[in-house]
This record gives sequence, structure tokens and C-alpha cells, in this order.
Amino acid sequence: DLIFAYGFHSTIFHVTYRFLDKEQARRVQIILSVILHVWVTSPSCILVLSAFAVVTITISAYFRREIIAWILCIGFILQATEFVPFTRGQFFYYREFNMYLYGAFKILNVSISLSRNSDRPLSIDWLISILHYMTYLPYSMTLIVLYEEFTEQIERRTADENTPTFDLRSNIFFALRLLLWTIVFELLIHFIPVHALFASPFTIINGLNGYQMSSLAYVVGQYFHLKYVVIFGVPSLFARIDGLSPPPPPICISRVSRYSRMWRHFDAGLYSFLKNQVYVPLLTHPKLSSGVGRSLALVSAFLVVVAWHGTQRHYVCWVTLSAFELVIERAGVLMWDTQSFQKLRNSIGELWLRRVIAFGMLGTVIPGIFGVFFFLGNEGVGETIFVKVLLNGIVGLVTLDVGVVDGVPTAGLVFLNLIVLGYFFNHCCLELEYRNRKAPETHRKSE
Repeated sequence: DLIFAYGFHSTIFHVTYRFLDKEQARRVQIILSVILHVWVTSPSCILVLSAFAVVTITISAYFRREIIAWILCIGFILQATEFVPFTRGQFFYYREFNMYLYGAFKILNVSISLSRNSDRPLSIDWLISILHYMTYLPYSMTLIVLYEEFTEQIERRTADENTPTFDLRSNIFFALRLLLWTIVFELLIHFIPVHALFASPFTIINGLNGYQMSSLAYVVGQYFHLKYVVIFGVPSLFARIDGLSPPPPPICISRVSRYSRMWRHFDAGLYSFLKNQVYVPLLTHPKLSSGVGRSLALVSAFLVVVAWHGTQRHYVCWVTLSAFELVIERAGVLMWDTQSFQKLRNSIGELWLRRVIAFGMLGTVIPGIFGVFFFLGNEGVGETIFVKVLLNGIVGLVTLDVGVVDGVPTAGLVFLNLIVLGYFFNHCCLELEYRNRKAPETHRKSE
């Protein structure tokens, strides 16, 4: 019924803009979208979220201080499951949970916009625009789009009535790809149940050897990517049909070795939120020095991520390792800018430079990928893999315990193999990055 709701919403969207003026179309869309929101969740869910939105946005509009909205919305995200009503049944619970979660971020985006435009007087048109944003169904449960981004998309969509609102051929191709990956994902979870193994108690994972753990975790990561291609893709398809520009699909994890790219391109909507609402404002705050501002911005962004996903231990470990990986990347950038490194670059040439960088990027792959293992598994799963594969592997490599004992590979052998594979994996990722950047011909010839 969610697909039907999206389809009906898109029909309303096109029909109202076709036969009504812009203001009338927005008002009709708001009313009918509220009904659709109630239909896909429940009256109690929308009533509670609406009441919270009215209180938070009203306070923000009066005081024009975004810190108030931050406290209220983050508190709501952290504690909502303790007091808000949920419909019985896992199916509707999942929808309502996402509606509360993404609804709180919408409310926060609106409140931030009100606070940062304190010199702009309130008006009916602004209120209608806010209601239009809050009730746009494809951006309500799985996609994060800033209020300013939404209004820009609507303005482009309605700017010229003679311009086609979307590319029919492109959208058909997008829909066919989405259908293909939906079928593939459904087949995979029925015939290769690695998800069930990874979601099991960590005692099951503990009985596997290092190769089995690593391969299982890798496949689960691929499943996770494919799942979110579908989850993000369905509302994105209908937003594209409406003539809007939803966030791009998640990047394939098989071509990412710098996990800053994972943060930028896996959930582009969340990244846009963290960048524009958290990181950049703190980084450029006039009362903070460059070093303090950068550190505070990084910590604050990851605190929001913890609040968003949950405060359980495995999420905290994932965020900690991710932050550590970004610090390593930053150190690499600073090292690149030094005169001594550029001298080394000139002396060894571009080909050997690529090899040095690929080896150095093991320092980003290791915390990044093991952090993801914490994120994907239940409590204890990530810790088990971290200890048995990484920590025991390092000890085994240092003590030269590299071999096979009674048919079981030692942790040192597994870790050595993973390091070698990681080195070549980094080469592949670097080449893809260079090609995507359309590197200068001089650089290409030197290789």
C-alpha cells in the first residue's frame, strides 16, 4: 500500500499543478498529503508528530534560537520510543518509527531555517511553504532533504510550465534498475541467509574462523548496500516523477577505501544535513579558532549520528572508529601539503607514489571497515570480529604465528591475507577515484 500511496501522491502532485495555480496546488497537496500520511501510518502517529511540530516550530519562530530546536528534537529522537504511541505489529511499527524519526529531522530543519533567517518576517506564504515541506510524502520516511533544498526544487519544478518536469526515459530506466535490484535482493536473502547469521547471538559468530568471519561480514555489507539501494530508491523514484531532485543512491561499498567518501555518498541526505546544519556552522563560527572549531564540529556531527542511530555500545564503537578514520585521513591531507612530502613525490615518481598511498590507506580501511562491522551486527558481533580478526591477527603477525593448525588458519595468516587484499583493493579504489575526477593527462601518462 505504500507504493500505492506514493503513486497517488504523485498523481495529486501533477494534476494540481496542471489545473490549479501554484498557491491552490500547494494547499490541495498539503490537505491530501496529510490524509495519505495518516493512511500509511496511523492517526495517533501523525497527531503526536503534528503537536510536536507545532510546539517546536512556534518556539523557534518566536525566539529565533536554533539551540532550542536542537534540544527538543534530539531529545525527541532519543526518548520518543519510550512515550509515543505505536500501532501493534512490526510492519506498521517500522513505518511509524521512521515517520517520528525523519519527521523530527524535518522539524529541526524548519526550525534552523527560521532561526538563521531571523530578519525575515513571518508570513502566510512562508507557513504554507513549511507545511508543504512537512507533508511531502516521498521525503517523509527514508530520505533527508533540507528545507532550503526542497523549496529550491519546488521553485525549479514550477518555474516554467512549458518545460517537461522530468525525463521519462531516465525515470523508466531508474524504475527498471530498481525493480531488478529488488528482485535480486529478495532472492539473495532467501537463498544465502548471511543476514540471519549476522543478526544471531555473537556466540554463533564466535565459532567461525577468521576467513569465515571476514567473508560473512563482507557479504552482509553488500546486502546492506543493496537493501538501501531499494529503500532509498522507491521514494526517490516518485520524487523524480514529481520533477524533484532527491539525494543520489548510496555508493557501492566495494569501491570505497576512504570512508569519508562513504559518509558523503552512502546517505547523501544525512551528509548534507550534517555538513550544512552542524559541521560548517561550527567550523566557521567567529568565536572559535580553526583547530577548536574543526574538532568541535567533528565531535558534534558524530554525536548527532549516535543520537540518530542509537546510543547502544556497538553504534558508539562504530562512530568512534569512523571518527578515528577521518582523523587519519586529515593527517594524510596535512602530510600531502608538506614540502618534504612533495619532494618525496618528485623523487619517487607518480607510479611509486600510488603504491605508497595505497599502502598508507590501509590505515583508513582498517578502522573504517571494522567500524562498519560494529554497525551491521547486534551487540557483541562487531566486538567478536574486532578481537578475533584484527587484534588477534596483529598479535599473530607480530609473533610470526602465520600458518594453518589442524586445518584452521591462524589469526595471523588471516590478517596477513586481508592486508595484502586490502593493498590491492586500495589500488582499485584509487584508480576509480582518479578516473571519476578526470585526472589531467600529464598524470595519466606518467602511470
